[in-house]
Amino acid sequence: MKPKNKEVNIFNMSLLDILCGALGAFCFMMLVLFQYWKPEGPDVKKTKVDTAQLEQKLSDLMKQMKNMSNLPPEAAARLQQMEQEFAALQAQVEKLKSLVQQSQAQAEAFKRQADQAQKEADKLKTRNPIVVAMSTATRDHDVDLYVKDTKMEEADPRKVQGVKWPGDVFYNATKGPATDVWLMRDVPAGEYQVYYKFLGRNGNPAPAQVAAYYMQHNSFVLLPALDLNQDAKAVYVGSILVNRDYSSDFKAAPEFEKIYQEQRERRRQQQPPPPARKQ
Repeated sequence: MKPKNKEVNIFNMSLLDILCGALGAFCFMMLVLFQYWKPEGPDVKKTKVDTAQLEQKLSDLMKQMKNMSNLPPEAAARLQQMEQEFAALQAQVEKLKSLVQQSQAQAEAFKRQADQAQKEADKLKTRNPIVVAMSTATRDHDVDLYVKDTKMEEADPRKVQGVKWPGDVFYNATKGPATDVWLMRDVPAGEYQVYYKFLGRNGNPAPAQVAAYYMQHNSFVLLPALDLNQDAKAVYVGSILVNRDYSSDFKAAPEFEKIYQEQRERRRQQQPPPPARKQ
């Protein structure tokens, strides 16, 4: 009979299987978690140091607050007074902030007013006045001048028609010989039609002799001189054409174009020659 082997061996196959399985699980976990592991850089270390310092300061402040509870009555009263003064200073600061905001609002309002005033001044600088004057040479005749823009009513020979826009002026003479004056304070680019209106003869059966001109800046432009035979009639003489650069031209009505050109030529011939230049 073979004797039994009483030797105890703890490293059997079952134990080795368990150890190999545990090692395999550990290796698998390391491989999975390896991508999340990073060494501490200088920023992390600095953050830890700063955090520790803040914690130490907070601890010191807590200790100081505990010690302040044991202050003598005089120091406690002084501390309370300082707190009240500090609160008063804070109230004054808030009041000053409010005053500063009000001053800023007033300054902005003044600036808006100044800008508006500057715009009005610029408008005054760019005004383009034109004066039209009409003379009636015959006695007793009532002839009116009428200058019409695109927004004014049509010329009516049965009544007196004055200016439409604020600042414009119309001086109306009721009997000749006399002069009517029409002042346009500001004339934007556009067309301005000129009419002679023969309102009434007032007992004078002769034709009404009328002549006119307009002035703009340094320009003096004669308008057609006419003899009006029919009363209660508005005669369209021509148009003052104002350009965008504020210059102007006069375009006579087709039936008066020839008369207008002849009158301009006669006036040119009557003018004296310019003085000779000295050499």
